[in-house]
Amino acid sequence: MGTAPYKAQQLPLLVLPLLAFFLATFRLGDQSLWYDEGVTAQVAQQGIAELTRWTAGDIQPPLYYYGIAAFGQLAGWSEWALRLPSAWFVPLMTALMAALARRLTNSTRAALLAALFTALHPLVLYYGQEARMYAQLTALGVLAGSLLVRLADSRGKEGHLWLAFVATATAAVYTHYFAVFLLLGLSLAFLVDLWRWQPAPARRQKSTALLAAGLAVLILYTPWLAALFGQLHGDRSYWMGTLKVHEALLDAALAFTSGESVLERIALWLLIGYAFVTLLAIVRLWRGSERDKRLLLYAACWLIAPVVAVLLLAVAVPKFNARYVMVALPGLLLIWAGGLGVTAAPPRSALRARQPIGLDRVATLFLLVGFTYAASGWYFNPAFSKDQWRQLVEFLRPRITETEKVVLVSGHAWPVWSYYASDLAPVRLPELEILDVNAVLDFDDTGPPLQQAFADETGLRGAWLVNWQDEVVDPNGIVPLQLELSGREKGQSAEFFGLGLRRFTGLRPFRFVDAPPVEFLLDVTFEGVVKLVGYKPVNNGDLLLFWQRVPGAPASSANLHFALHSFTSDGAPLTTVPDRRLAGYTYPFARWQPGEIVAAHVKAQEWLGSAEPSSGQYGFTLRVYDGGDPAATPLAADDGSQEVRVAEIDVTID
Repeated sequence: MGTAPYKAQQLPLLVLPLLAFFLATFRLGDQSLWYDEGVTAQVAQQGIAELTRWTAGDIQPPLYYYGIAAFGQLAGWSEWALRLPSAWFVPLMTALMAALARRLTNSTRAALLAALFTALHPLVLYYGQEARMYAQLTALGVLAGSLLVRLADSRGKEGHLWLAFVATATAAVYTHYFAVFLLLGLSLAFLVDLWRWQPAPARRQKSTALLAAGLAVLILYTPWLAALFGQLHGDRSYWMGTLKVHEALLDAALAFTSGESVLERIALWLLIGYAFVTLLAIVRLWRGSERDKRLLLYAACWLIAPVVAVLLLAVAVPKFNARYVMVALPGLLLIWAGGLGVTAAPPRSALRARQPIGLDRVATLFLLVGFTYAASGWYFNPAFSKDQWRQLVEFLRPRITETEKVVLVSGHAWPVWSYYASDLAPVRLPELEILDVNAVLDFDDTGPPLQQAFADETGLRGAWLVNWQDEVVDPNGIVPLQLELSGREKGQSAEFFGLGLRRFTGLRPFRFVDAPPVEFLLDVTFEGVVKLVGYKPVNNGDLLLFWQRVPGAPASSANLHFALHSFTSDGAPLTTVPDRRLAGYTYPFARWQPGEIVAAHVKAQEWLGSAEPSSGQYGFTLRVYDGGDPAATPLAADDGSQEVRVAEIDVTID
């Protein structure tokens, strides 16, 4: 009879991992693979040697890919099969978190909450359904933390536990470089635990053992150290600049609470509630027993160390995404589970007894409702779809003809394109394996490959332009401009989540240009910084403005914009072009290279002021100013004027 309540308490701890697995596999194959998952599919299907070579130049080590390669040989390469290994780590993480919370608190309720929060957390479910390494990394982190807590508590033989820790830590750093930050945080918590709460005789022995374990991990990682330092030195998949720490922290806070499937305006309001719950849990732990303070130590180091370390790294290498610090999430889950699950000290009155219990229940209910809302958004709200490569290819296949070819921007998206359309070899612009934000497309590196792809002997006269991350590699719209110069847009464009598709016909190779097609020279320099080289009216009414960062001019951080006012042939005002940077929004003047000529593409509807502009003679006035300084005056041109006037522009619209 006495064991019945205990068994009733244990039953949910057995059921919750099953719930976690159900949620992690629910609609697992419904969504398209997105780019990163396409990379997983492509890399895992290579041989071991090529897989290793490729990952040595990527931002993640190879262990996860080895596992996917082995599993794919058994289960195949469908979206479902590629994602299933990540899904398996969700119930594993759920069980490990329950065991860890139970060991730290000796509370079945805290263990139950830890398992429940893990099984339902939207970020865990999101990456538990992605064919990437983040679920594996987080689960390995939980296992490493659990082993260190057991080692701190152990009183007998520990050799097998230390071997397990070394193996787990090595697997973690071979899964993702940032695992080292978590291991450092957990090691710090372990040492503080030893010197504050553990018996004196064990301190020196276990501290020495931890040092030896760290050395063993380093030795086992030695074969990959060269790749690690090479990646830190040579990674060019980010913009150089200054990291906005407050924005990065906010991104992490939103991901750790609402995951990736709540609209930001709603997630910001919910964040207030999550902050209150977190503060409540911390206060409860801090005011609790020594056991509660011990949990807070491990959870705080778990949560803070990876986030701070990644942010410090991002100050020098400004590349941050909340998924990079997902390994820290279990620290927050432990704070919630421990703070809301431990038994409060007996209060002095019945009234005061009811308040903390009620507050705990309200806080727990808030977390569960918030998690459920976020998870429902992931499963059922199309606003949170992954990039729809599969849907785009399904749309394209019945429409593409034998005289048409796909032009893929960005070219580094070829792994996911190949996964869905290996028979439709694209023109990749630029032809890179990994994103390089410095490889901004221009006329000289788009003209030759397009001329070759659509040469007369190929018989190809049409193109389907697939745009993805074009705001990074083609911020000035050079590729669609090249296709417009060579032919004309057919008007059968389509939009998919994360992707754009446009159709062009009548392409002739001799019309592709390998240099800026300046038709009318102006050569107007503004204060020795930037030059308006000239312009060209296109046969669809669009206007091209060609700018150049003056060679030898001092570096400038000015956010240069232009203001353009058009007028008719008789001088009557026509329209004002909306405020904009000199070229693409994601290619500000500060990124231009000295001497580089950049094209600004002004649509006919924008500068001619009509949805259906007509042929005729037009003109415009133009001013250049610093858009980042509201008080700044326009830059002076060569003759001292602040405005350039161009009249008698003949516009012919075919």
